Amino acid sequence: MAKKKSNAVAAKAQKKAKAVAKIERKEKKKNVKSKGGESDSDEDLEGILEKMRKEWEEVHTVTEELVEPPSRRANAMLTPCPVSNYLWCIGGEYFSEDRKQYHFYNDVFRYTPERDEWRKFVSPTCLGPRSAHAVVGSAVVGSAAGGGKLFLFGGEFSSLNQTTFHHYGDFWCFDNSLHSWDRIETKEKEKPHARSGCRMAMWKHYVVLFGGFVDPGAVSEYLNGLWIFETQEYKWHHVEFRETDIKPL
Repeated sequence: MAKKKSNAVAAKAQKKAKAVAKIERKEKKKNVKSKGGESDSDEDLEGILEKMRKEWEEVHTVTEELVEPPSRRANAMLTPCPVSNYLWCIGGEYFSEDRKQYHFYNDVFRYTPERDEWRKFVSPTCLGPRSAHAVVGSAVVGSAAGGGKLFLFGGEFSSLNQTTFHHYGDFWCFDNSLHSWDRIETKEKEKPHARSGCRMAMWKHYVVLFGGFVDPGAVSEYLNGLWIFETQEYKWHHVEFRETDIKPL
């Protein structure tokens, strides 16, 4: 009788041990699955980050190409490089003789006189197509690589029949070494408004902007305002004159 009872207790203990082992196996399997899920998640994140990096590099790659001279155009800006023996050609417009075709450009060319060589540069960040803009070079406001910079303001874009005009009021900086554009945004309420045909010059680390015109399609407005851009503080200043001062009309 005692032996029969002992066998029953042993069987019960063995059954309990099997149940515990079964539970442990389930938990172990669950943990392995959970770890595997975390690994997959990490791999997905790495893939996303890698994809983002590649897309960033593709978008932010500057291209340089040896090309033929720029197509014929008017009102482009041909500006000497401030630190090297180059000429930079930016933008311009073309209207066919029959006035049925037209095109505005935003491309950037560099001409090397010694080699009679033209190169074209394409930057991911780029200004809109335009003509009659103002460009000036600066060796004082240099880039990290020492190539100097070009400052560009304003310009225009028009319809085919030139009855409707869009005047730009944006301000850009081109790094001659990196061959890329950056738009300059300032917080002042008072700064030069949109215009074409203005002129710019460099004095020390100041960009001096004068004149220009606005043509809404009916009556042209010619401007005689004088503005100075401080390149160290990135601020515009409007030069005020008294009524009795001599100034261009």
